[in-house]
Amino acid sequence: MAMEHRIHILPETLANQIAAGEVVERAASVLKELVENSLDAGAKSIQVILKHHGRDLIQVADDGTGIPVEDLPIAFERHATSKITTLDDLFALHSLGFRGEALPSIAAVARVEVHTRRHEEDHGWSFRVEGGTTGDVEPSACPVGTSIAVKALFFNTPARRKFMKSPTTEYGRLLGVFKRFALAYPEVDWTLIHDGNPVYSLKPGDLKSRIIQLYGEKAKDHLLEVNLEEGGTSVTGFVGNTELMRRSRGDQFIFLNTRPIENRIISHAVVAGMDPLVRPGDYPFYVLKIQMDPHGFDVNVHPSKAEVKFREESAVHQVVRHAVRAAMGSSDVSKVAAKPPASTRSKSGVAKADFHRPAPKGPMSRDVMDSLYKSVDTKTSEKPVPPVDQEKARKAKIIQASPDTEEPVALWQLHNKYILSQIKSGLAIIDQHAAHERILFERAMRHFRNPPNPSQHLLFPEILELTIEDWTTLKEYAQLLKDLGFILSDFGPRTVRVEAVPSGLKVSNEGKL
Repeated sequence: MAMEHRIHILPETLANQIAAGEVVERAASVLKELVENSLDAGAKSIQVILKHHGRDLIQVADDGTGIPVEDLPIAFERHATSKITTLDDLFALHSLGFRGEALPSIAAVARVEVHTRRHEEDHGWSFRVEGGTTGDVEPSACPVGTSIAVKALFFNTPARRKFMKSPTTEYGRLLGVFKRFALAYPEVDWTLIHDGNPVYSLKPGDLKSRIIQLYGEKAKDHLLEVNLEEGGTSVTGFVGNTELMRRSRGDQFIFLNTRPIENRIISHAVVAGMDPLVRPGDYPFYVLKIQMDPHGFDVNVHPSKAEVKFREESAVHQVVRHAVRAAMGSSDVSKVAAKPPASTRSKSGVAKADFHRPAPKGPMSRDVMDSLYKSVDTKTSEKPVPPVDQEKARKAKIIQASPDTEEPVALWQLHNKYILSQIKSGLAIIDQHAAHERILFERAMRHFRNPPNPSQHLLFPEILELTIEDWTTLKEYAQLLKDLGFILSDFGPRTVRVEAVPSGLKVSNEGKL
């Protein structure tokens, strides 16, 4: 017998918890909403305090205008905002927050404590909300501005707390939010403290100085300035040359009217502007600020407001592409020469070790794999390849004995790039670079299963200054790197010394590897 379901109104607490799921996905979502409120309040100094990667505490204190005492309880009601009054305001936004969902959504899944004081007041006020239940407004001795502390995130929704990622992942996302806003507002004084330890103390300045504060002096000589206005849209900021390219995402920042956004149209335009310097799998570094009429885009397409929809996508793509192309064209050509990194190519053009590219997918015959190993490995010498007689090359072949059978394996090399091998069902054509990387991958996996891997000590250890994110990641995977054969040691704050690399690895730039 079918069970009868009657329509009913959800309890307010449950409705708020469900709504919170759209806004508060993780600790980083909370930090984003609080920082946006501080910036909208005109703050010139913002301090962020974290405990236990945001699980225990996310506190944002600013020197902004403060919240009027009579508005404190209203601020934690759904759809309460000071940013918009009519529908038309949504299409001409000049603020960061506007939905009126942030504070009530956060308060529905955490314990929130607010201290705020207006400039004209002799003292401030405090207000507490726990799981959506509000307390009383009370006097507080606090400085001008607002401090909001979010404690015990998801304490009343244990299922969501359980699905939080690892401490390193959550902390990395928090750092990402902090870094984006610090780059968007270089004129603001920013401080970040995690578990009682100071992480960043960023003094006000221009965008270039802020980039150097975050990425170190090593980035200073590799930044190319972008500055172009076209069709009412201006694009300013910096792109990095090939020295700042990475094999993973993370250092691409786009700001639309100072709002941090993500947009594939703009990302594609940057790569198109740098073409042909960006190899497949490479991600360029860039910090771009786009200013345009607020009527030209819509930010109300996603609850997090991270994605935007442009009315004239092709026009935006064009101006960004032109801006980046102009920056590349005005730079010193020697700094952006289209050449592969030294750590991945030898002078003969044959692939060397590159741990960044993923291993090729699909099975490969063990006899072919083992035979390839010797033929590919011996091709990575630094000696230049002499001219080859094409007729001899056509007839030439390498015969390797298979370790599994007595039958020989025939191998041909074509254009110093491809290997052709006779197999039972026909012919296998193998990319020599990809095969070499697969061999290195298989070797690495064997070493992981049977540590320790023999190491080759460097005559001159290399010193690396890392970003906070890379330093945190390094600490998480230190044992795996050690098992692989890397010997690393601390050499000051966020600095590591590379003393040894896996034995037999042929690289000319250990730090880049």
